[in-house]
Amino acid sequence: MIKALLVDDKQSSIELLKWLLQQNCPDIKAIASANSVQEALPLIDSFQPDILFLDIQMPQQSGFDLLNAIEDWKFEVIFTTAYNEFAIQAIRFSALDYLLKPVDAGELTKAVERYKAKRIFAPAGGELYKNFIRNITSQNNRKLALPGTSDIKYVGLDEIIRLQADRNYTKLFFTNGKHFLAAKTLKEYEEILGSSSSFIRVHRMHLVNHNFIKSYEREGTLLLKDGSALEVSRRRKDQLVQFLKDW
Repeated sequence: MIKALLVDDKQSSIELLKWLLQQNCPDIKAIASANSVQEALPLIDSFQPDILFLDIQMPQQSGFDLLNAIEDWKFEVIFTTAYNEFAIQAIRFSALDYLLKPVDAGELTKAVERYKAKRIFAPAGGELYKNFIRNITSQNNRKLALPGTSDIKYVGLDEIIRLQADRNYTKLFFTNGKHFLAAKTLKEYEEILGSSSSFIRVHRMHLVNHNFIKSYEREGTLLLKDGSALEVSRRRKDQLVQFLKDW
């Protein structure tokens, strides 16, 4: 049985989310709600939620204030927000989940399914949130949280040489010669890292940090500083050439 706690200052938003959960997420058997941080704190102790659906922008105290008031937690946080793009990017960098308001039923279902898939990482929820705070307060020193098959790794963007698709996973190669298998697709990492302007997709299998590009051979091979030689797909060649010219 999955228990969900909904925290939002607007009762109409709570009622809509509750209805959507009841209609689309049968695994959620118990739902509680609160309209403020003050109401939510004792509920977290008594209700012991598995998922906290948390509005960020609330009067008096925000969703961040609620999480800052809890020393340790075992639940998963799913932000429900109309927050600005930079905050959303920091949330995604930190492997936290979010739903844009108005909440879409399909996106809600996917979020709950993601929770079920990564429950193994629930004890790391507090660490993910701390990483989020670091990311939102320091745009130049962001850490990417990488959920793997048994743990979570935190890395700086300048430590990542390239990313390679591996079915529904992604293998990341680092400057220290090590690699890590992350439980996200390459497409997801392309969306997360695209705004950093440091990474470019050169093939359906490869996403590359441009800081590690050594040279591009016109026949379609990209050489990296670690000795890797990657195929550039035909439809990505013009984009890569323009990218290298602008760089």
